[in-house]
Amino acid sequence: MSMDPQDCLTRFEGHGIRFDYPGYWELSVESDGSDTILTVAADGTCFWSLRVLLECPRTDDVLKSCIDAFQEEYDDTEILSANRTFAEMPAAVRELSFSCFELLNTAVLTCVRSSSMTLLCWWQGTDHELEAVEPLFQQMTESVRIMALLPDEHRH
Repeated sequence: MSMDPQDCLTRFEGHGIRFDYPGYWELSVESDGSDTILTVAADGTCFWSLRVLLECPRTDDVLKSCIDAFQEEYDDTEILSANRTFAEMPAAVRELSFSCFELLNTAVLTCVRSSSMTLLCWWQGTDHELEAVEPLFQQMTESVRIMALLPDEHRH
């Protein structure tokens, strides 16, 4: 019997945000005071990451910087744009497809800006890995909340 990751979700709260992730996956936190990166990874090369930018850069600037880096690294980067909600706010989304070591990879960048921070959610993996974890990555992304925007009764 295999474990369903959705049955083992753990809540992370800190750096002004919260989100749910599989508690048996590895969570790492890197912070320099104004920029924090929280990364969640299981086995393999796929990962889910949330970057908290307290200087509140514009979402277009954050996404352009990321896309430029991908295009510099991978000649075949294809980009699809979408608008969704993230942290219960309208967000810009870019889905990138590219080849690396003859494997097709996908990276999804979701960015939103509030009065206190800009959030960039970035998840990535090879297509064969994402078959299993993409629904979980989407659930993790949907669980992200900015603590200052939650009603008092939902803050811990």
